Amino acid sequence: MDAFQRRIIAAINNQPVSTRYAHSNAPYLDYHQRTYSPGMAQNIDGKGSHLDVSYPNEIEEYHSETNTAVDADSLGKSQGGFGESNANAVDVNDAISQFEELKRELTNISRKATSEGKVEEGSPDTFDLTEFLHGVSKERGTAGLQEKRLGLIWKNLTVKGQGADARSIETVFSGIEKVLKFWKWGRSSGTDRTILNDLTGFVKDGEMLLVLGRPGAGCTSLLRVLSGMRASFTEITGDVYYGDMEAKEFAKHYRGEVCYNGEEDMNYPTLTTRQTLQFALRNKTPGKLLPEQTRNEFINKTLYLLGNMLGLTKQMDTMVGNAFVRGLSGGERKRLSIAEQMTTRSTINCWDCSTRGLDASSALDYVRSLRILTNIFHNTTVSTLYQASDSIFNLFDKLLVLDEGHVIYFGPTTTAKAYFEDMGFLCPPRKSTPDFLTGLCNPLEREMKPGFEEKVPLDAVAFEERYRSSEMCSRMIKELAQYEEEIAQTKPSVQFRNAMQAEHQKHSPFRSPYTANYFQQVKALTIRQYQLIMGDKGALITRYGTMIFQGLIMASCFYLMPLTATGAFSRGGALFFCALFNALISQSALVTYMQGRPVLEKHKQYALYRPSAFYLAQVVLDVPLALVQVLAFQIAAYFMMGLELTGGKFFTFTIILFFINMTMNGFFRFCGAVSPNFFVATQLSGMALITIFTYTGYQIQYSSMHPWLSWLYWIDPITYGFKALISNEMKGQQYSCEGSNSIPNGPSYTDQAYKACIIQGGSPGASYVTGDDYLWKVFSYGTWQLWAPDFIALVGFFLLFTIATASVMEWGNVTKGKSLTKVYAKGKAPCAKPPSDDINRTQTLTAKSTRQVEEEMEAVAEGTTFSWQHINYTVPVKGGELQLLNDIAGIVKPGHLTALMGSSGAGKTTLLDVLAKRKTIGKVVGLQYMNGEALGRDFERVTGYCEQMDVHQPASTVREALQFSAYLRQPANVPKAEKDAYVEQILELLEMESIGDAQVGDVEGGFGISVEERKRLTIAVELVGKPKLLFLDEPTSGLDAQSSFNIIRFIRKLADSGWPVLCTIHQPSATLFEHFDHLLLLVRGGRTAYYGEIGKDARTMIEYFENNGGPKCSPQANPAEYILEVVGAGTAGKVTQNWADVWSDSPQAQALTEELDQIHQNSNPDHQRHATTYAQPLLVQFQLVFKRMSIAYWRSPDYNLGRLINVMFTSLMTGFTFWKLTASAIDLQNRLFALFGTFIMANTLIILAQPKFMTERQWFRREYASKYYGWAPFALSSILVELPYIIVLAALFMSGFYWTAGLKNTPEACGYFYILLVVFVFWAVSFGFLIAAVSESPTVAAVVNPVLVTFLILFAGLVQSPSAMPKFWSSWVYWLDPFHYYIEGLTVNELDGLQVQCTQRDLLVFNAPPGQTCGQYAQAFLSSAPGYIDNPSATSLCGYCPYTVGNDYFNTLGWAAIHKWRNFGIIVAFWLFNIMMFLALVFLNRKGRR
Repeated sequence: MDAFQRRIIAAINNQPVSTRYAHSNAPYLDYHQRTYSPGMAQNIDGKGSHLDVSYPNEIEEYHSETNTAVDADSLGKSQGGFGESNANAVDVNDAISQFEELKRELTNISRKATSEGKVEEGSPDTFDLTEFLHGVSKERGTAGLQEKRLGLIWKNLTVKGQGADARSIETVFSGIEKVLKFWKWGRSSGTDRTILNDLTGFVKDGEMLLVLGRPGAGCTSLLRVLSGMRASFTEITGDVYYGDMEAKEFAKHYRGEVCYNGEEDMNYPTLTTRQTLQFALRNKTPGKLLPEQTRNEFINKTLYLLGNMLGLTKQMDTMVGNAFVRGLSGGERKRLSIAEQMTTRSTINCWDCSTRGLDASSALDYVRSLRILTNIFHNTTVSTLYQASDSIFNLFDKLLVLDEGHVIYFGPTTTAKAYFEDMGFLCPPRKSTPDFLTGLCNPLEREMKPGFEEKVPLDAVAFEERYRSSEMCSRMIKELAQYEEEIAQTKPSVQFRNAMQAEHQKHSPFRSPYTANYFQQVKALTIRQYQLIMGDKGALITRYGTMIFQGLIMASCFYLMPLTATGAFSRGGALFFCALFNALISQSALVTYMQGRPVLEKHKQYALYRPSAFYLAQVVLDVPLALVQVLAFQIAAYFMMGLELTGGKFFTFTIILFFINMTMNGFFRFCGAVSPNFFVATQLSGMALITIFTYTGYQIQYSSMHPWLSWLYWIDPITYGFKALISNEMKGQQYSCEGSNSIPNGPSYTDQAYKACIIQGGSPGASYVTGDDYLWKVFSYGTWQLWAPDFIALVGFFLLFTIATASVMEWGNVTKGKSLTKVYAKGKAPCAKPPSDDINRTQTLTAKSTRQVEEEMEAVAEGTTFSWQHINYTVPVKGGELQLLNDIAGIVKPGHLTALMGSSGAGKTTLLDVLAKRKTIGKVVGLQYMNGEALGRDFERVTGYCEQMDVHQPASTVREALQFSAYLRQPANVPKAEKDAYVEQILELLEMESIGDAQVGDVEGGFGISVEERKRLTIAVELVGKPKLLFLDEPTSGLDAQSSFNIIRFIRKLADSGWPVLCTIHQPSATLFEHFDHLLLLVRGGRTAYYGEIGKDARTMIEYFENNGGPKCSPQANPAEYILEVVGAGTAGKVTQNWADVWSDSPQAQALTEELDQIHQNSNPDHQRHATTYAQPLLVQFQLVFKRMSIAYWRSPDYNLGRLINVMFTSLMTGFTFWKLTASAIDLQNRLFALFGTFIMANTLIILAQPKFMTERQWFRREYASKYYGWAPFALSSILVELPYIIVLAALFMSGFYWTAGLKNTPEACGYFYILLVVFVFWAVSFGFLIAAVSESPTVAAVVNPVLVTFLILFAGLVQSPSAMPKFWSSWVYWLDPFHYYIEGLTVNELDGLQVQCTQRDLLVFNAPPGQTCGQYAQAFLSSAPGYIDNPSATSLCGYCPYTVGNDYFNTLGWAAIHKWRNFGIIVAFWLFNIMMFLALVFLNRKGRR
């Protein structure tokens, strides 16, 4: 069977366009009189098998295998059907002779690559997929390599998930309630819903199963369960068998042999196509190759195959890109995702709507390729498709139709249509079979034969009962029993296991699901990690530039620190900052890790590599990067700071900083590995950072720590790093105590024997203090501990985080696969209703709403004419410019519904972006007119643009999203009630009333409306604005046939009401295409191949191509697929002539040019119609935007409760660390560092606020581009919405910290602390927004944050006093630093008037000269210096306390109590300045790069 099957497809596929679609009745293929009837070989054996052109002598062999009697006439003809049902047939006998002729002309492809990087550049014109794969199969057989053949069986499979009542829209209050109800933790609430109900079925190896159903029928869930992705469901019962292996065993040992390809494309945007595929191939290169074949030859040969099969040859060196990074087109990215899965060579493949985004021709080529791969390699293929054509449908062997999780048909594809027609349903002419089958589940779409209205089933349960009692069901159960018996006898798992053993590389365990051994995985991942880093050179340059900048700034602050007592104190601050900054810069590792997690999860399912190998590869590449980073910082800072210039200490400094950086990289990645999302990871790492930096021993010395928390000191990695740094520097150094570095000092104090050093560690009368003694006395650090335990402990923490992170990634499952769950407003979840109720409601609903909306449409339409001419668009690329659009012209008039078509990458979306004025990168040249006038400033508002990307505010409900659009875009004089009524009508028309109160949600987060419902929401959001001109980019992509039909039908009614519409469409069926009246067809290179009328039955368009040398098109063929094939769409893209040149020379083009020239000559360059940029005044814009943002914040418990937990943790940690501070001298410093804890809290809020703002900016940019509202309402709302939360957070922080630490308890002091804290956090969050406003990604912000925060702390006067700073910095930066005013305000508020009582540890001890008491000797000194003598009557061991009152302490820093309110006012001024700068930056960056 397989040999016979293979050759029909080979013959058909390998004919060029000129001969590929021969008329079935033609006795021979005439190259001059060609007919287009793209019919594929059809089923002739009644069992759903698809036959390839075969040599005649193979026919008997095939039918002897299948025991099927076939007469000669049936072999000579096949039934056609490419595009639509009943298309003209292909003459198989003619095809055989043509195949022989064409085969002789084919270029033989050499197995061996001539040179790396060349073989994959093969030309599609000479590529024969069948021939190529046969060659591969033959070579593998000759080499003794066994095939992997496994069928798929599922029995009594029932799958349940969370019901609509399981969750309601979460708010801050509901989040708090959930936390407090600890007894409900881990327990699910609500009822489960049945997603799949008692399914039984099977697919043999070498067969393809198509799963059809409307969105929500359970198709995706079935594929996910069959792929082993079960974690997202609440309950799964029934059995799944892979051959004769149970699911549990298969998932454990052979996970990568069943792969799932989802709707959404997940790839690294900064890799090229080649790099993406090469990486996958390195991990899937089998251990046993063909004789004399190398790994590189295998990889290059597979790249050649995939590139030609999927039309990616010319895109191999193009960056993949995404919504924010320019790269492949949407269709090309989809083909890359398909190619990546194909690299796995998995035995069973599940494809979930994998043709989404592909044009009709590319979709057909792709499914044909699946057919050939399945036949030759005996794969098992399961696929779901929306809007599949008959030619795609006929390539499948079996069909499963689902409705609400119930099976309504399972059997051969060949009998499906007849099964339902015999039941009493009617398939309208030209309606494709897949559309007919999915339409049966929709009461509005299905049609019954006369007399059968009361006999046919009407709901899913009735359909299932009818099927289970049918002969077809009995037949399939019998076939399943036979297949199970065959499996029991043949034991396919034995051959499969043998083949898997041969595939495993050397040293890779045979029972492991991974093909490559661990070393090869790490190697491939390291190469990819390097490519990722080099693909984003901007981030790399920013990182190293930041290190050098910070090193220079810090070194200049601690410039040439002297070897004196004051220099010893400065060294502590300098080295603490070295450790601090090199730790904080590692925060970017968390961002990059979390961004790469979706790709990691996909590859984990593919079994490409172990997750632990992924982490180890990052560590391997961290080594050179961190080394360069540390050296850049050290060279900039080390010498300028005046650290000791010996080789040993220099390189010891290097290696310690290196391991600090590596350890903190591991720490941040560990936080990411144990966190389900970025917000949780940021909050977790923020809380841990507070603990880490508080317990290094610098802010609070070990001797001052309270026993209940002092254990944190010993498990703090930075403790050992800082200890090692300061021990390395100070070991063996002597710090002079002469002059002002000793007490008492002054003109009368000349004898050093009667003086003491101002720092601890020295003995009375000594002229210096050794670094060793200073460290031991002040910090309890022993310099002999530098290498052991300090350095060893630091390396140990690095290894600990490496092992812990790798282990969590390997065996943890914090993300779990998520099925999409709808979340409704509380009490608004829909209740289950009898199916009859839904049917009656649906049937009575649409007619009413359609009439109402049609009346509205007629009132809105104003007869707009929109024209464009000589549109050229170029973008800057490396080495010059690239032209994406080339002299495009066209016009849409009232009543026109114009289809914009072309192959993937032809420039359809680019043209819509240009016409809709969305492009911000590149150069657009050309003429555009609306109603003969230049475009007005309201153009974006009065035109609706439904973009391909469905970008919506996830916190809003569907109804709120539509109301928001209607309120802001409809004219201000329209009453609110009228806008609300129109919203309800649109909800009804688009069948969205049941999800009106559902939260839009986030697909990646696992909650919200489905992908298909998002597409409808995108269209609805534009329609409620009542636009005058509509642009739609693939409005039917990802929708089922009925949804697509409803939308296109509605758009047709818009056009009939006077609206001009321009709409891109990829895979239109004939029934959809007939709604369009004009066509703009683009070809690769952004050129026009046709513009004009389509005509009745598309004859005007078809005759144009036929008259200009195109093939004939049969009446039954789908005209949309015909034109795409003619102009070279699809993966191969073969054409017989340059249709863009044909168009430019045609009379139709000349007529269009004359019409557009006339419009240009008569146009008015000035916009005469009164137009305003926005429909609503500024105040109304602000009210609506602020209201929505407030709701979004209130519905973000993860963000706000996360901040609350973070703030309370910081509060309590700081409060209990500095528990009940006393009035001793050491506690004066501790009070200062306790107040420094508020810096850390503010820094945490900065880090958390930035991603939130960046997320909100995404919605703003889309809405601003459509002129919903201006930039000012958004910017002001972003600031103001934070204020009430900050006020509450500041109060909670104070309650947990202030009195716990024993700070000044007077009403004035408490009040001042609170209001200054509130204003400072206002400033901090606005400062975070300021950084985010200039950063396009969280990665950039994560690099910039530590630079600016440490810079501000550095010059605040806390770590380095103003008097010790170089004059350059102390003269201006110190005075421009808001941290200076903040910490000064808090300090003077706390210490003003505080009576100091020194302990024995605080006293500086010196001896008095003979004959004098301590008081007498120090009298002259105390007359000009602060402090007091503790024992004035003593004659030796005089104890000097440096401070009498707290004022003495802050006066040494140049601070004064009278500045308290001045400082408050300056912080307010800084906050207002931030707001002004933020507003300016939002304005400058209001448009995204596209």
